[in-house]
Amino acid sequence: MKKILFSLLLSTCVSGVLNAQDSVKPVFASILTPFAYPADVSLNGKILLFETEWVKCKLLTANNTILNNDSFLFNFDKIDKRLLATRDFNKIFEVDWREFKAVLFYYHDTGFVFKHIYPISNKDLFQVLINGNEHYSLYKTVHAKIVKEYYFNVGIYTRVPEKYLDLPEYCILFPNREYRIIHSTKRAAIERVFSLYPDFAKVSEYLNATDKAVYDEDDLKRLINYLNKENL
Repeated sequence: MKKILFSLLLSTCVSGVLNAQDSVKPVFASILTPFAYPADVSLNGKILLFETEWVKCKLLTANNTILNNDSFLFNFDKIDKRLLATRDFNKIFEVDWREFKAVLFYYHDTGFVFKHIYPISNKDLFQVLINGNEHYSLYKTVHAKIVKEYYFNVGIYTRVPEKYLDLPEYCILFPNREYRIIHSTKRAAIERVFSLYPDFAKVSEYLNATDKAVYDEDDLKRLINYLNKENL
C-alpha cells in the first residue's frame, strides 16, 4: 500500500519519469521558516487537518525530489493554508508553499496524497481522490469557516464559543485539462458542471440510474470512475 501511495505522490505532479533525482537530498531546513504565531489558535487542534494528531509525511519538492524527514511531524492549517512542521512542539515551523508540489501524509495506517493545483490556488492543498492522468481527476479541499453563535436567555443574548465548520469543495479536472469547482453536490449542480461537455449525456444517464437529489463524496468518486471507464 505504501508503495502504491508513494507512486501516486509522484504521478500526481510529474508527467515525466523521476529517476536519479530521488538521491538528491535537499537540506530540509532550507524550506522551513519559523511559525510567527506559536500561541495562535491554529495550534489548539480546532482548525488543523489532523486536529491534535500530528503525522509523518513525504514531500514532493519544487524540483521533483522526494523529501522525507522522520524527525519532524506535520499538520496543515485549514484557515491560513499553512503546512506546519515540528520536532518537539516547542518550536513550530511553516513549510514554504513555493517549495513543494505535493505531500503524502501518513495518518494511522492510511496514506493521504495532497497536491497544489496551481491554476486554482497556490496555497491550497487538494486531496487527490481520483488521479485520472489523461482522463478525469477528482480533487477535494476543505475550507474551515468560523461560525459565531448566540443564544437568547432571559432577555440577554449570550455568545457561545466559536465553532469551526468544514466546508468541502471539489474540483473536477477534465481530459482537456480544464477544471470546474463544485461547491454543492446537488444533482443540478453536478449537471451544470458537465452541461457544455461531450460526456453530459453519460453523466445524465448515470444520475438517472441512481436517481438522487443530493449526492455525497463517494457518489462523485463513482461518477468519475464511471466516466473514466466509459472513455477507455
